[in-house]
Amino acid sequence: MQIHHVQFYVHDARYWQTWFVQKLGFTALPIRVDGDTINGDVVCGTVRFRLASAQTPQSPVAAYLQHHSPGVSAIALTVPDPDAILARAQAHGGQIHPTPYSSAPTLVTPWGLRHPLLPTLPPPLPRQTTPLTIDHIVLNVPQGELNAAVAWYQAVFGLVPQQRFDIRTHTSGLHSQVLTHPDTGLQLPINEPSTAHSQIQDFLHHNGGPGVQHIALAPAAILPMTQRLRKAGVQFLSVPTQYYATVQEKYPHLPLSAEDWQAIRAAQILVDRPSPNTLLLQIFTQPIFDQLTFFLELIERRDQAQGFGEGNFQALFEAIEAHQQQQPAIASRGKGN
Repeated sequence: MQIHHVQFYVHDARYWQTWFVQKLGFTALPIRVDGDTINGDVVCGTVRFRLASAQTPQSPVAAYLQHHSPGVSAIALTVPDPDAILARAQAHGGQIHPTPYSSAPTLVTPWGLRHPLLPTLPPPLPRQTTPLTIDHIVLNVPQGELNAAVAWYQAVFGLVPQQRFDIRTHTSGLHSQVLTHPDTGLQLPINEPSTAHSQIQDFLHHNGGPGVQHIALAPAAILPMTQRLRKAGVQFLSVPTQYYATVQEKYPHLPLSAEDWQAIRAAQILVDRPSPNTLLLQIFTQPIFDQLTFFLELIERRDQAQGFGEGNFQALFEAIEAHQQQQPAIASRGKGN
């Protein structure tokens, strides 16, 4: 099982196509109008994002955005046996819908996330000079539904539970379970709030229900891409106070030169050490749409670092909480709303 593309529903596909090109260095494919919907794909490396907006009020995008914030509406998957997956999904409460302008069926999970299923690998993308892949995609579900969501993805797609996290601050908390496909390594962490005022609960409120919180993009090297994105105007979450002092205390002998350590600190990249010979480097954008919902992550797994560091997870949670506390009202960002 592999990711074919990720579908975004937004208010202006042309605007967001330009945003991904100018800010993140993606390549734009020709805009096309499919019935009532405008589609503007962007690609980079093996990553394909499909950006859709409504051409008319009859578009499914218009109906979606009446109840949800802009963001990920579908994750299209290539699978070896779509019929078997569809049968298992229906037996576990999933629904089957037609995919507009395609013969591929769409599986709709009990949490509303859509999975168009394709039986073959995607056609080759336009030649790319920047290697980029999707490392993982994170799904948020309501409190009390984490175990059900984990069991559903296990039964339907054969995903296997890996790490589990219970993260708390003074005012917020979450439970998280990482799922991985045993053959392809596709990773799907699922979060639920563990407190009434959890930032995950804030996401559910602003998003109009469960949905994708963020997508982690894996470049060949995180530092130059982070520096380039900052110059392009992409805003990142701030690292919590004393974060790097804590890292140095926990890992006094990191395999980094003094120059690399200084550059990583200056870029505010999070650092964790899943095992003695590996490094996990991560950084997270601020929410890219008006609502405090969807954001992007950059991740580099040096020396094939596996899993997710609990220190970075805690730091991310604190950084999101701090950003939310600085946003008493959701400010407009013009055409990106």
